[in-house]
Amino acid sequence: MVLVRLGYPPVIIFKRQRDAYLAALQKADAGDYGALGELVARAMYDNLNRFIVPNVAGPARLVPLAALVTAEFSLAALRQASQRGRLDAVQGSDGIWRSSRKAVEAYRATRNQRRYRAEGS
Repeated sequence: MVLVRLGYPPVIIFKRQRDAYLAALQKADAGDYGALGELVARAMYDNLNRFIVPNVAGPARLVPLAALVTAEFSLAALRQASQRGRLDAVQGSDGIWRSSRKAVEAYRATRNQRRYRAEGS
């Protein structure tokens, strides 16, 4: 709540990060704030990509695949669809795959359709 009051986006620490969070808190209590700072910074960055960027970008704007993750499509599933050419996406020179909400919707609509090989292939 303190970060939100200061104008920062909310930070969500997931249950699977509980052990790392508790260890970072113990280190912070001992005067070493590095681990806690890193954990909070990474969580803030992930949440920006997950919640803020897609809403600001609009449906056709390219955003990192991490920003397009839903309950239906994990990051791994979107990356695999991108690599296989099933999802319209591009990999930047930084190695990050980017796509759009519009492309994900198109993938959703066609992902269960069978691909047929041309005769003689």
